[in-house]
Amino acid sequence: MTKSSIELPEPSLEHLQRLTDDTGLFQHAKFTIPLRQEGYTTDDNARALIVATKYYALYHDTQALRLLDRYLAFVLHSHNDDPPRPTRGRVEAGGTVRNFMNFDRTWQPAEPVHDALGRVLWAFGSLLAQPPSQIYVPIVRERIDISAPLVEKQHLRGKAYSILGLSGYLNRFPDADDIRAYMRQAVDAIIRPLSSVLRPPENWPWFEDILTYDNAMLPCALFTAATTLGDKRYLEVAQKTCDFLLANTYTGDHFSFVGCNGWFRRGGPKAQFDQQPIEAAGTILMLKAAYEATKDRKFLSLQKKAFNWFLGENDLGIPLYDSATKGCGDGLGAGGVSANQGAESTVSFLLSQLSIIKDQQRIPRR
Repeated sequence: MTKSSIELPEPSLEHLQRLTDDTGLFQHAKFTIPLRQEGYTTDDNARALIVATKYYALYHDTQALRLLDRYLAFVLHSHNDDPPRPTRGRVEAGGTVRNFMNFDRTWQPAEPVHDALGRVLWAFGSLLAQPPSQIYVPIVRERIDISAPLVEKQHLRGKAYSILGLSGYLNRFPDADDIRAYMRQAVDAIIRPLSSVLRPPENWPWFEDILTYDNAMLPCALFTAATTLGDKRYLEVAQKTCDFLLANTYTGDHFSFVGCNGWFRRGGPKAQFDQQPIEAAGTILMLKAAYEATKDRKFLSLQKKAFNWFLGENDLGIPLYDSATKGCGDGLGAGGVSANQGAESTVSFLLSQLSIIKDQQRIPRR
Protein backbone atom coordinates (compact mmCIF):
# COMPACT_ATOMS: atom_id res chain seq x y z
CA MET A 1 0.00 0.00 0.00
CA THR A 2 1.27 3.46 -0.88
CA LYS A 3 2.23 5.48 2.18
CA SER A 4 1.72 9.19 2.60
CA SER A 5 4.32 11.70 3.62
CA ILE A 6 4.90 11.91 7.36
CA GLU A 7 4.88 15.69 7.13
CA LEU A 8 1.73 17.55 8.10
CA PRO A 9 0.29 19.88 5.46
CA GLU A 10 -0.03 23.50 6.54
CA PRO A 11 -3.51 24.30 7.91
CA SER A 12 -5.55 26.37 5.46
CA LEU A 13 -8.99 27.96 5.77
CA GLU A 14 -9.31 28.30 1.98
CA HIS A 15 -12.01 25.68 1.43
CA LEU A 16 -13.82 26.51 4.66
CA GLN A 17 -14.08 30.09 3.41
CA ARG A 18 -15.34 28.82 0.04
CA LEU A 19 -18.19 26.98 1.79
CA THR A 20 -19.15 30.00 3.93
CA ASP A 21 -21.42 32.90 3.03
CA ASP A 22 -22.63 35.80 5.15
CA THR A 23 -25.10 33.48 6.94
CA GLY A 24 -22.78 30.64 7.84
CA LEU A 25 -21.28 27.37 6.65
CA PHE A 26 -23.18 25.49 3.95
CA GLN A 27 -23.91 21.86 4.77
CA HIS A 28 -23.10 20.16 1.46
CA ALA A 29 -21.08 20.69 -1.70
CA LYS A 30 -20.96 19.29 -5.23
CA PHE A 31 -17.22 18.82 -5.52
CA THR A 32 -16.14 22.20 -4.13
CA ILE A 33 -19.27 24.20 -4.99
CA PRO A 34 -21.70 24.85 -2.12
CA LEU A 35 -25.18 23.37 -2.62
CA ARG A 36 -27.36 26.28 -1.60
CA GLN A 37 -30.54 24.20 -1.78
CA GLU A 38 -29.23 22.01 1.06
CA GLY A 39 -28.92 24.99 3.41
CA TYR A 40 -27.04 25.06 6.70
CA THR A 41 -26.94 23.16 9.99
CA THR A 42 -26.10 24.25 13.50
CA ASP A 43 -24.11 21.00 13.82
CA ASP A 44 -21.67 22.14 11.13
CA ASN A 45 -21.49 25.77 12.22
CA ALA A 46 -20.80 24.76 15.82
CA ARG A 47 -17.92 22.53 14.75
CA ALA A 48 -16.65 25.25 12.41
CA LEU A 49 -16.70 27.62 15.38
CA ILE A 50 -14.38 25.22 17.22
CA VAL A 51 -12.05 25.14 14.21
CA ALA A 52 -11.99 28.94 13.89
CA THR A 53 -11.34 29.28 17.63
CA LYS A 54 -8.41 26.86 17.52
CA TYR A 55 -7.01 28.39 14.35
CA TYR A 56 -7.11 31.90 15.78
CA ALA A 57 -5.52 30.75 19.04
CA LEU A 58 -2.60 29.28 17.07
CA TYR A 59 -2.12 31.90 14.35
CA HIS A 60 -4.03 35.08 15.37
CA ASP A 61 -5.28 35.27 11.81
CA THR A 62 -7.86 37.97 11.00
CA GLN A 63 -9.64 35.72 8.49
CA ALA A 64 -10.14 33.12 11.24
CA LEU A 65 -11.57 35.81 13.52
CA ARG A 66 -14.06 36.90 10.84
CA LEU A 67 -15.16 33.29 10.36
CA LEU A 68 -15.36 32.80 14.12
CA ASP A 69 -17.74 35.74 14.46
CA ARG A 70 -19.89 34.48 11.58
CA TYR A 71 -20.20 30.96 12.97
CA LEU A 72 -20.82 32.29 16.47
CA ALA A 73 -23.61 34.53 15.16
CA PHE A 74 -25.22 31.51 13.47
CA VAL A 75 -24.99 29.38 16.60
CA LEU A 76 -26.32 32.14 18.84
CA HIS A 77 -29.26 32.57 16.46
CA SER A 78 -29.99 28.84 16.70
CA HIS A 79 -30.14 29.00 20.47
CA ASN A 80 -33.45 29.35 22.29
CA ASP A 81 -31.97 31.53 24.97
CA ASP A 82 -34.85 31.81 27.44
CA PRO A 83 -34.31 29.54 30.47
CA PRO A 84 -36.46 26.35 30.47
CA ARG A 85 -39.87 26.95 32.08
CA PRO A 86 -42.30 24.29 33.33
CA THR A 87 -45.69 24.74 31.69
CA ARG A 88 -48.64 22.46 32.52
CA GLY A 89 -46.45 19.50 33.36
CA ARG A 90 -43.98 19.95 30.51
CA VAL A 91 -40.87 22.03 29.92
CA GLU A 92 -40.76 24.62 27.16
CA ALA A 93 -37.89 24.77 24.70
CA GLY A 94 -35.62 27.27 26.47
CA GLY A 95 -31.97 26.32 26.18
CA THR A 96 -32.48 24.03 23.19
CA VAL A 97 -31.22 24.71 19.67
CA ARG A 98 -32.61 24.52 16.15
CA ASN A 99 -30.47 22.63 13.67
CA PHE A 100 -31.61 22.82 10.02
CA MET A 101 -31.79 26.19 8.27
CA ASN A 102 -32.94 26.69 4.69
CA PHE A 103 -31.06 28.91 2.26
CA ASP A 104 -33.66 31.66 2.81
CA ARG A 105 -32.69 31.71 6.52
CA THR A 106 -35.89 30.05 7.72
CA TRP A 107 -35.64 27.18 10.17
CA GLN A 108 -37.08 23.83 9.17
CA PRO A 109 -40.13 23.25 11.39
CA ALA A 110 -40.05 19.46 11.83
CA GLU A 111 -36.50 18.46 12.66
CA PRO A 112 -35.26 14.89 13.14
CA VAL A 113 -33.48 14.01 16.37
CA HIS A 114 -29.99 15.52 16.39
CA ASP A 115 -26.97 16.17 18.61
CA ALA A 116 -26.75 19.89 17.88
CA LEU A 117 -27.16 21.05 21.49
CA GLY A 118 -24.20 18.96 22.58
CA ARG A 119 -22.05 20.32 19.76
CA VAL A 120 -23.14 23.88 20.57
CA LEU A 121 -22.08 23.42 24.19
CA TRP A 122 -18.79 21.97 22.98
CA ALA A 123 -18.26 25.02 20.76
CA PHE A 124 -19.20 27.46 23.53
CA GLY A 125 -16.82 25.70 25.94
CA SER A 126 -14.00 25.80 23.40
CA LEU A 127 -14.52 29.54 22.98
CA LEU A 128 -14.56 30.05 26.75
CA ALA A 129 -11.27 28.17 27.06
CA GLN A 130 -9.55 30.15 24.26
CA PRO A 131 -11.42 33.43 23.67
CA PRO A 132 -9.88 35.86 21.16
CA SER A 133 -10.73 38.57 23.69
CA GLN A 134 -12.60 38.78 26.97
CA ILE A 135 -15.66 40.33 25.31
CA TYR A 136 -16.73 36.84 24.19
CA VAL A 137 -16.73 35.37 27.70
CA PRO A 138 -19.96 36.75 29.23
CA ILE A 139 -21.95 36.11 26.04
CA VAL A 140 -20.94 32.47 25.85
CA ARG A 141 -21.05 31.82 29.58
CA GLU A 142 -24.65 32.99 29.75
CA ARG A 143 -25.69 30.58 27.00
CA ILE A 144 -24.01 27.60 28.67
CA ASP A 145 -25.69 28.48 31.96
CA ILE A 146 -29.07 28.41 30.22
CA SER A 147 -28.52 25.06 28.46
CA ALA A 148 -26.49 23.10 31.02
CA PRO A 149 -29.59 21.75 32.84
CA LEU A 150 -30.63 20.06 29.57
CA VAL A 151 -27.45 18.00 29.25
CA GLU A 152 -28.96 15.05 31.10
CA LYS A 153 -31.82 14.85 28.58
CA GLN A 154 -29.56 14.40 25.55
CA HIS A 155 -28.71 11.17 23.81
CA LEU A 156 -25.40 9.42 24.35
CA ARG A 157 -23.23 11.42 21.95
CA GLY A 158 -24.93 14.67 22.83
CA LYS A 159 -23.86 14.06 26.43
CA ALA A 160 -20.31 13.35 25.28
CA TYR A 161 -20.04 16.59 23.26
CA SER A 162 -21.53 18.49 26.20
CA ILE A 163 -18.89 17.09 28.56
CA LEU A 164 -16.19 18.62 26.36
CA GLY A 165 -17.98 21.97 26.50
CA LEU A 166 -18.46 21.87 30.25
CA SER A 167 -14.78 21.03 30.63
CA GLY A 168 -13.93 24.22 28.74
CA TYR A 169 -16.24 26.14 31.07
CA LEU A 170 -14.46 24.71 34.13
CA ASN A 171 -11.12 25.55 32.56
CA ARG A 172 -12.19 29.21 32.69
CA PHE A 173 -14.29 29.05 35.88
CA PRO A 174 -12.98 26.18 38.04
CA ASP A 175 -15.23 27.07 41.00
CA ALA A 176 -18.48 26.62 39.05
CA ASP A 177 -19.89 23.81 41.21
CA ASP A 178 -23.19 23.65 39.32
CA ILE A 179 -21.39 23.04 36.01
CA ARG A 180 -19.20 20.44 37.69
CA ALA A 181 -22.33 18.67 38.93
CA TYR A 182 -23.94 18.69 35.46
CA MET A 183 -20.74 17.28 34.00
CA ARG A 184 -20.52 14.47 36.55
CA GLN A 185 -24.19 13.68 36.02
CA ALA A 186 -23.59 13.31 32.28
CA VAL A 187 -20.52 11.10 32.73
CA ASP A 188 -22.31 8.84 35.20
CA ALA A 189 -25.20 8.44 32.76
CA ILE A 190 -22.79 7.42 29.98
CA ILE A 191 -20.94 4.80 32.02
CA ARG A 192 -23.93 3.38 33.92
CA PRO A 193 -24.83 0.78 31.23
CA LEU A 194 -21.22 -0.48 31.34
CA SER A 195 -21.30 -1.56 34.97
CA SER A 196 -21.87 -5.22 34.03
CA VAL A 197 -20.11 -5.55 30.67
CA LEU A 198 -16.68 -4.43 31.85
CA ARG A 199 -16.24 -7.58 33.91
CA PRO A 200 -14.48 -10.56 32.25
CA PRO A 201 -15.07 -12.61 30.21
CA GLU A 202 -17.17 -9.99 28.39
CA ASN A 203 -15.75 -9.23 24.94
CA TRP A 204 -17.88 -6.18 24.07
CA PRO A 205 -16.95 -3.41 26.52
CA TRP A 206 -18.91 -0.69 24.78
CA PHE A 207 -21.78 1.69 25.52
CA GLU A 208 -24.21 0.17 23.01
CA ASP A 209 -24.69 -3.12 21.17
CA ILE A 210 -23.52 -1.45 17.97
CA LEU A 211 -20.66 0.77 16.83
CA THR A 212 -22.11 3.54 14.66
CA TYR A 213 -20.95 7.13 14.10
CA ASP A 214 -18.45 9.33 15.93
CA ASN A 215 -17.67 6.41 18.22
CA ALA A 216 -14.40 7.74 19.63
CA MET A 217 -16.03 10.82 21.13
CA LEU A 218 -17.46 8.66 23.93
CA PRO A 219 -14.12 7.56 25.42
CA CYS A 220 -12.79 11.03 24.52
CA ALA A 221 -15.39 12.57 26.83
CA LEU A 222 -14.49 10.14 29.61
CA PHE A 223 -10.75 10.88 29.34
CA THR A 224 -11.59 14.58 29.44
CA ALA A 225 -13.83 14.13 32.47
CA ALA A 226 -11.16 12.09 34.23
CA THR A 227 -8.65 14.90 33.73
CA THR A 228 -11.08 17.70 34.63
CA LEU A 229 -12.71 16.03 37.63
CA GLY A 230 -9.75 13.93 38.80
CA ASP A 231 -11.84 10.76 38.99
CA LYS A 232 -9.96 7.48 38.44
CA ARG A 233 -13.21 5.57 37.79
CA TYR A 234 -13.75 7.59 34.64
CA LEU A 235 -10.18 6.97 33.53
CA GLU A 236 -10.57 3.21 33.92
CA VAL A 237 -13.68 3.10 31.75
CA ALA A 238 -12.11 5.47 29.22
CA GLN A 239 -9.06 3.24 28.85
CA LYS A 240 -11.05 0.02 28.45
CA THR A 241 -13.44 1.42 25.87
CA CYS A 242 -10.60 3.18 24.03
CA ASP A 243 -8.69 -0.10 23.84
CA PHE A 244 -11.80 -1.87 22.53
CA LEU A 245 -12.35 0.73 19.84
CA LEU A 246 -8.70 0.68 18.76
CA ALA A 247 -8.77 -3.11 18.60
CA ASN A 248 -11.64 -2.85 16.10
CA THR A 249 -10.35 0.05 14.00
CA TYR A 250 -6.53 -0.10 13.99
CA THR A 251 -5.01 -2.89 11.93
CA GLY A 252 -1.48 -2.48 13.26
CA ASP A 253 -0.58 -0.71 10.03
CA HIS A 254 -3.38 1.81 9.46
CA PHE A 255 -6.84 2.76 10.65
CA SER A 256 -9.90 1.12 9.12
CA PHE A 257 -12.93 2.79 10.64
CA VAL A 258 -16.43 1.35 10.97
CA GLY A 259 -18.31 1.96 7.72
CA CYS A 260 -21.73 3.63 7.68
CA ASN A 261 -23.11 1.02 5.25
CA GLY A 262 -24.22 -1.36 7.97
CA TRP A 263 -22.08 -0.24 10.94
CA PHE A 264 -20.80 -2.95 13.32
CA ARG A 265 -23.39 -4.72 15.41
CA ARG A 266 -22.34 -6.98 18.24
CA GLY A 267 -21.98 -10.53 16.96
CA GLY A 268 -22.14 -9.42 13.33
CA PRO A 269 -19.65 -8.32 10.65
CA LYS A 270 -18.00 -4.92 10.67
CA ALA A 271 -18.95 -2.77 7.66
CA GLN A 272 -15.80 -1.67 5.84
CA PHE A 273 -17.36 1.17 3.83
CA ASP A 274 -18.21 3.99 3.62
CA GLN A 275 -15.67 5.31 6.13
CA GLN A 276 -16.30 8.89 7.23
CA PRO A 277 -13.84 11.69 8.11
CA ILE A 278 -15.73 12.31 11.34
CA GLU A 279 -14.42 8.95 12.60
CA ALA A 280 -10.80 9.96 12.04
CA ALA A 281 -11.38 13.31 13.74
CA GLY A 282 -13.04 11.71 16.75
CA THR A 283 -10.23 9.18 17.04
CA ILE A 284 -7.61 11.92 16.97
CA LEU A 285 -9.45 13.84 19.70
CA MET A 286 -9.81 10.66 21.75
CA LEU A 287 -6.09 9.93 21.50
CA LYS A 288 -5.28 13.53 22.39
CA ALA A 289 -7.47 13.30 25.50
CA ALA A 290 -5.93 9.89 26.32
CA TYR A 291 -2.43 11.35 26.21
CA GLU A 292 -3.44 14.30 28.38
CA ALA A 293 -4.95 11.93 30.93
CA THR A 294 -2.14 9.36 30.99
CA LYS A 295 0.98 11.00 29.45
CA ASP A 296 1.52 7.74 27.55
CA ARG A 297 3.33 8.62 24.30
CA LYS A 298 1.89 5.64 22.45
CA PHE A 299 -1.26 7.70 22.03
CA LEU A 300 0.70 10.38 20.17
CA SER A 301 2.04 7.83 17.70
CA LEU A 302 -1.44 6.42 17.15
CA GLN A 303 -2.75 9.95 16.75
CA LYS A 304 -0.45 10.54 13.79
CA LYS A 305 -1.51 7.21 12.25
CA ALA A 306 -5.14 8.29 12.56
CA PHE A 307 -4.35 11.59 10.85
CA ASN A 308 -2.54 9.78 8.06
CA TRP A 309 -5.85 8.11 7.20
CA PHE A 310 -6.69 11.44 5.54
CA LEU A 311 -3.40 11.38 3.64
CA GLY A 312 -3.66 7.88 2.17
CA GLU A 313 -2.84 5.44 4.96
CA ASN A 314 -6.21 3.72 4.72
CA ASP A 315 -7.79 0.61 3.23
CA LEU A 316 -7.50 1.90 -0.35
CA GLY A 317 -4.24 3.82 -0.10
CA ILE A 318 -5.95 6.95 -1.46
CA PRO A 319 -5.78 10.43 0.16
CA LEU A 320 -9.03 12.11 1.13
CA TYR A 321 -7.31 15.46 1.65
CA ASP A 322 -7.09 17.52 -1.54
CA SER A 323 -3.94 19.65 -1.52
CA ALA A 324 -5.21 21.70 -4.47
CA THR A 325 -8.53 22.78 -2.93
CA LYS A 326 -7.54 22.41 0.76
CA GLY A 327 -10.76 20.45 1.22
CA CYS A 328 -11.51 16.85 2.16
CA GLY A 329 -13.55 14.17 0.41
CA ASP A 330 -16.82 13.28 2.10
CA GLY A 331 -15.98 9.62 2.53
CA LEU A 332 -13.91 6.56 1.61
CA GLY A 333 -16.09 4.10 -0.30
CA ALA A 334 -15.42 0.75 -1.93
CA GLY A 335 -14.97 2.54 -5.26
CA GLY A 336 -12.71 5.30 -3.99
CA VAL A 337 -12.96 8.75 -2.41
CA SER A 338 -16.06 10.90 -2.77
CA ALA A 339 -15.39 13.88 -5.03
CA ASN A 340 -17.66 16.05 -2.92
CA GLN A 341 -16.04 18.20 -0.24
CA GLY A 342 -18.78 19.28 2.15
CA ALA A 343 -18.80 20.91 5.56
CA GLU A 344 -18.50 17.91 7.89
CA SER A 345 -15.54 16.36 6.08
CA THR A 346 -13.61 19.62 5.74
CA VAL A 347 -14.28 20.63 9.35
CA SER A 348 -13.26 17.13 10.49
CA PHE A 349 -9.96 17.43 8.64
CA LEU A 350 -9.20 20.89 10.00
CA LEU A 351 -10.17 19.95 13.54
CA SER A 352 -7.87 16.93 13.30
CA GLN A 353 -5.03 18.98 11.89
CA LEU A 354 -5.28 21.75 14.47
CA SER A 355 -5.58 19.24 17.31
CA ILE A 356 -2.33 17.41 16.61
CA ILE A 357 0.07 20.21 15.69
CA LYS A 358 1.43 20.77 19.20
CA ASP A 359 1.10 17.12 20.23
CA GLN A 360 3.27 15.91 17.37
CA GLN A 361 6.06 18.22 18.50
CA ARG A 362 6.27 16.09 21.66
CA ILE A 363 7.34 12.99 19.70
CA PRO A 364 11.13 12.58 19.72
CA ARG A 365 12.69 12.71 16.23
CA ARG A 366 14.99 9.86 15.32
